[in-house]
Amino acid sequence: MYFSRLFFAAAVAGCPMTYSLSLAAEQPLSLTEALAIAVRDSSLLAAQRAGVAAAEEGTVSARELPDPKLRFSVENFPLDGPDRYSVTRDFMTMRKIGIAQEFPRAEKRELKGRRAEYQLAREQAMLGDTRATLRRDVALAWMERYYAGQMARLIEEKYAETLLQREALEAGIAANRTTLSERIALDSTLQMLLDRRAEFDKQAARAQAMLSRWLGESAKRSLSPPPDATTGAVSADHTSHHPHLQTLERQIDIAQSEADLAKAATKPDWGLELSYAQRGSAYSNMLNVQISIDLPLFADKRQNREAAARAAQVEQARALREDALRLHRAEAAAAQAELDTATARLKRFDDSLLPLARDNAAVALAAYRGGLSSLATVLEARRMEIELRLQKLQLAAEQGRARAQLMYFVPEESVK
Repeated sequence: MYFSRLFFAAAVAGCPMTYSLSLAAEQPLSLTEALAIAVRDSSLLAAQRAGVAAAEEGTVSARELPDPKLRFSVENFPLDGPDRYSVTRDFMTMRKIGIAQEFPRAEKRELKGRRAEYQLAREQAMLGDTRATLRRDVALAWMERYYAGQMARLIEEKYAETLLQREALEAGIAANRTTLSERIALDSTLQMLLDRRAEFDKQAARAQAMLSRWLGESAKRSLSPPPDATTGAVSADHTSHHPHLQTLERQIDIAQSEADLAKAATKPDWGLELSYAQRGSAYSNMLNVQISIDLPLFADKRQNREAAARAAQVEQARALREDALRLHRAEAAAAQAELDTATARLKRFDDSLLPLARDNAAVALAAYRGGLSSLATVLEARRMEIELRLQKLQLAAEQGRARAQLMYFVPEESVK
């Protein structure tokens, strides 16, 4: 009995937590939460962060000297004569052990260090660009799913309303107040609504499938209304400091450091080797000191050609950055124009087009009830109202998509 009471108390105590978790799971998914989940769980961002970590490690070793080399050898090993195959009897045979170290010029090591730092900065900029691209794609899929669902619900509402009209029409046919052709027209309207509902359901399912890539099971949750899509315009300063352009800026820096390294290759490096040579017990041992120096004697065919190639890559990187800047500004301006146009058109729909359509449908229905109009006139008026409401939702979807596109260009803190 004691244990059963204890179990019951524990179950009661756990109910509020279970209930709260259930409520949290059933809460509609907002755009802000969807973006947060995508950024938190993205494998692509995790991969890019690993790239940043790798580049950070590379900056440590870039300025260091090459590793020294330990060398073993047997020199002047006899192959014939009375001392053949012996490593001790011939006076010229030596068993050597030594260490060698290359000494690249300090200028070259500094240039390699800068290149590694630029590569790190490029990876960090690529991380920012990947994050901005992810947020844009998630927002686009979220908007598509939300507005496809809204359109499907509008069609469902009108389908239910049309079914009620069909019931009234059946009663009118029984009383000889309506014709069979009017019922056929109403049935055609019902089938048209079903077809459009299927199309919107398909769009919503496709968008949910895309969202599941980034959100997992959270993509199945219902969606809350979108945030205001009429936030401020994108300035040229935003686009010129975009992470993608910063990536290309760092690519210019990397190419320039490569060009500087190619120029520095005409200046020779040097190396030092120390070795100890042991001979037979009847002979003295030897200490060897060897210095090596690069001789860039054919610079016109090697180093100069490499420097010219790297200089051309610098110009290529600059041209790509300039083209990307123009593309960013054009895309941002186009998205802003689409947003402004959709916003203006939505205002026109709210202020005049939809009120007029509702009034027209109400007048047509009143005339039909008073025997002054046909059912076809009522159906046409209702169809026009439905079309205008769908057009408004399509405009709202265009507005949302334009805002999602602008999210790629606007700093993240500006989009909430």
